[in-house]
Amino acid sequence: MHQMNSRKVVFIDIDGTLLSSRGTVSEQDMAALRALRAQGDKVFLNTGRSYAYIPEGIRRADYFDGIIAGGGAYIMMDGKTLYSATIPEPILSMVCRLYLSNGKWCKFEGVDNNYAIYSDDRACKPVESADDFKNRYAGVQVSKITMQGEVSEEERKALHPYFYLYRHAYYSEGFIRGESKTTGIEQVLRALGVDKKNTVGIGDSINDAEMLINTEFGIAMGNACPEVRQIADVITEDCDHSGVGKAVERYLLHR
Repeated sequence: MHQMNSRKVVFIDIDGTLLSSRGTVSEQDMAALRALRAQGDKVFLNTGRSYAYIPEGIRRADYFDGIIAGGGAYIMMDGKTLYSATIPEPILSMVCRLYLSNGKWCKFEGVDNNYAIYSDDRACKPVESADDFKNRYAGVQVSKITMQGEVSEEERKALHPYFYLYRHAYYSEGFIRGESKTTGIEQVLRALGVDKKNTVGIGDSINDAEMLINTEFGIAMGNACPEVRQIADVITEDCDHSGVGKAVERYLLHR
């Protein structure tokens, strides 16, 4: 496939994809996404980050029609919440007990705020008791968890019934079972009335693999992991060389 000419819905990861290694979005990327929207296509961020963990400048960016956050747990489209799944308080309390006892940091990423055990991350409010989500932070919406290092067998046994677990170089992620980047895509397509054959996915990480498999045209970043590169239809430049913008210009903009 060299160029898609029908109305498209494009789903883009953030870390290692839209964001450079310096945490910035290039002018070429922004211009290309604005051009994509100007020709009538839809552009969605599709990230494992919770909504509250997405930089405000990107949440408010004029080059997105919406955001799928928390690995499909939260969806915003046209400035309104389309869908929200949250971790129940008893499960949050169980996770608190687990990490308060084992000494590893754990972050609870939410819709409005983020929370953390044993972390000095200024983006997070402190969790100091297993009852904090029952009392101190009662009623908050938590979309996912992020944990220090590799998940131990004890952690896996406790978390596996409730979360899909993903391992990265220095941390692990837990996404609500039943939610994923793919279920987020499916909900957006239903809301828009668009067929899967008109979808594009752009990503770099192992948790982007399903997005590239379940969109019609999968684009891997030049810095993508081997698993993602293997399943992609094409490979663009890396995130430090405007790989998103160059792929959009090459394959998706009408000439």
